[in-house]
Amino acid sequence: MLDQINEVFFEEANELLESLEGYLLSLEENPSDKEIISAVFRIMHTIKGSSAMMEFDSLATIAHRIEDLFFII
Repeated sequence: MLDQINEVFFEEANELLESLEGYLLSLEENPSDKEIISAVFRIMHTIKGSSAMMEFDSLATIAHRIEDLFFII
């Protein structure tokens, strides 16, 4: 059961990271685009929450710090 849960987590995380990559590349072209900034924030918020739920504390901490950076912008 835990293996299935981990598999779902990593599949979702990979999808989110693929989306994140696209948004970050777009942000490089349009650094003040609030929609892109919000999308990055939401992705990091989701990764943070999922990581915390899975007790991947280091990943949750990193995601939280990145989320904070995009909240400030």
